[in-house]
Amino acid sequence: MDSGKKKRNHTKARVYKNERLGQITRTAASLFYKQGYLQTSTRQIAEACGISKGNLYHYIKSKDDFLDLFVEMTTSSFDELSNRIRRQLLKTSPASSLTEAIKESLKLADVLQDMILFWYHESKNHDSIRLRKLMKQDLHTVDLFKTIIEAGCQQGDFKVSDPMLAAFNIMMLCDMWSLKRWYIRKHYTLETYTAKCQEIALAIALGSQRSIPTSTKSR
Repeated sequence: MDSGKKKRNHTKARVYKNERLGQITRTAASLFYKQGYLQTSTRQIAEACGISKGNLYHYIKSKDDFLDLFVEMTTSSFDELSNRIRRQLLKTSPASSLTEAIKESLKLADVLQDMILFWYHESKNHDSIRLRKLMKQDLHTVDLFKTIIEAGCQQGDFKVSDPMLAAFNIMMLCDMWSLKRWYIRKHYTLETYTAKCQEIALAIALGSQRSIPTSTKSR
């Protein structure tokens, strides 16, 4: 086999392993949230994933590895989102960037919801270094919304007296999809909740609680 083909096969294997590891990690998060971290065994995780306990150890060395994986998946996913939206802000209107940031944040929150709930419920029982990383990531997300709002204010599109507080309020709207899912899922789909959050966020950014048109202008 030539070196180029070997490299392509290695890349495919690495991508598959990463995708499979993501699935396994999300399954572990769901079990940890429902049963508790201490009450969940690696055997239960393996069974829920449809693999043997031995195969599970091809992906992790111990159950504790999942905690670092939770942090890595959460921070890297939101960092990627933030970088993409910041680049978009250079090309589109702040209103378009704000609605896109909300849509993508909620999509991520939906995928990572059990990890988010796990940390909220069991944060006091786990390593402070991991928690500080997650708190720092929260602030990065707030800063993304703040940057968009400030850009809108500079262009005269938005009217916000306290961009930081507005950014926190918007982030909390997105967090509610996970934190209050026991209620919200009874009344909204992800799509309808996203649309409502976009409407409220634009009302905050415009300094108004009036109804907001669904279309936004480009620069």
